[in-house]
Parts: sequence; C-alpha cells; structure tokens
Amino acid sequence: MPHFDFFIDIDGVLYDGNLPIEGGPEAIRFIRSIRGQILLVTNTTRMSVSRVEEQLATFGYDIPGEEIFAVSQATVDYVTRHYDKARCFLITDSSVEDMFRQAGHTVIQDASPHDADVVVMGISKWPDFGQLDAAWHLIEGGAEPIAMHRDPTFPDGGIMRLGLGGIVAALESVTDIPITTIGKPNAGFFQLALAKSGFDPEHTIMIGDSLEADIRGARSMGLKTLFVRSGANADAPTPVDSDWELPSIGALPAWYRETFPS
Repeated sequence: MPHFDFFIDIDGVLYDGNLPIEGGPEAIRFIRSIRGQILLVTNTTRMSVSRVEEQLATFGYDIPGEEIFAVSQATVDYVTRHYDKARCFLITDSSVEDMFRQAGHTVIQDASPHDADVVVMGISKWPDFGQLDAAWHLIEGGAEPIAMHRDPTFPDGGIMRLGLGGIVAALESVTDIPITTIGKPNAGFFQLALAKSGFDPEHTIMIGDSLEADIRGARSMGLKTLFVRSGANADAPTPVDSDWELPSIGALPAWYRETFPS
C-alpha cells in the first residue's frame, strides 16, 4: 500500500456548521492507522486555532493544534512579518482578535482615517455596514487591506451562508487599492502549509469540498486531490477536475483500501 499524507479542509469536510460529518473521526483514525500524517488547512476565519481544536473535539476528533494550519494564524504571521507591531482594524471573530493581541498587535475600533496600519477582513457571521464603511475610509487613508480569503460562501449546518468574498467585492467596488489575499487557493498558502508539515507534494492528497479553493489550488501546487460532496460544491457536475471524488470523508477508508490495495 503506497504512503500518502493528507491536507484536509475543515468546514464541509469534517463538520458542517454545528453538524459533524458522519464517519469523519473514523476516517482520521484510519489515516493514522496507515501511518499517514495530516494537516488541516482551512480558510476558517471565524475561530482561532484553539477554538477549532475545541470544536473538533466536540465532534469526536482527536486533532491537536499543531496539526491545524488556519488562515487566521497565517494572516497574523503575515502582519507580524511586514509590520512587527501593527494597529489593526479587524472584521472578524473575537477569538481571532485575541490572536492579534497575543502577537503584540493593537486592535482598534471606531477608528478615524490614518489610525490603522492594516484592515483585516475575516468574517464575523453578520458584518454590518458600519464596519465596511470604516474599513473603506481606513484603506483610503493608507491602511493595507488584507483579506484572509475570497470564498463566496461557507456551509453552516446544512445552510450556505454568504462568505468573505462578498465583503471583499464590496470594498473593491469603492477603492482601486489592491487587496492582499492570504488563504486558499493562493499558492503561497499551500507553500506555507508544505513548509510547516514537511510533506512531499507528490505524495500529499488534498481533501476538500471547494473546487476553487481546495481542489484547483492544490492541483496548481502539484498535490493530488480528493473532492468530497459534503459541503460547498455538493451539486457540482460530474466529472469534476479532481483526481478522485467521494460523497464524504466517511467513505475514505473503503475507498483507500480499494484504490491502493496492499
């Protein structure tokens, strides 16, 4: 049986909002049983790494924080590399605000133009017009606009919600200043994930539910891909531009034994 390691998306793959994906914990245990390594690579911006770890545990997953590479942490690292200590206006979850503070950055609110070094767009579940208006004025005042990703939607307990892509598009409609994007499908995000994990891209399978962010992004970096229909692109036409596809990660053990017999 050949050896593969796995990059695995979270939303829509391991859970869907507050609903676990059936068979997910068993699939992770199977991967470990064949000595495969895992790294969760996620565009989730609503939670810090520690909160992702806690959420996974409630669904029966045993995945420590060091096996989670979240775009929220990649964004904090980007700001630290480029600004050392920055004044940050954030559109995101409070746990992500804590990540910025713990890294030594200052989180500002109700700011006037020229008050911020960066405007960081993650997503709070219901961002309001006032946040977008303040972000626009700060960007025009010289703050660097940073989007954690541009996903148009995200799964939330069987319902698709408007994602960060709409917020980014709204700000792009009123400013000509380029917006830096951190997360999938950017090649830089996958490069950082490969550097963190030490995985060989030729022997790494990306498991994801987003054809754009997960599958096409990973293929551009030479990874093999496994598309699951349990999340964002459940109704994608067949065939998809992926090496393999499954209804969900719960089908992975049987698929792996059949595809890669010992």
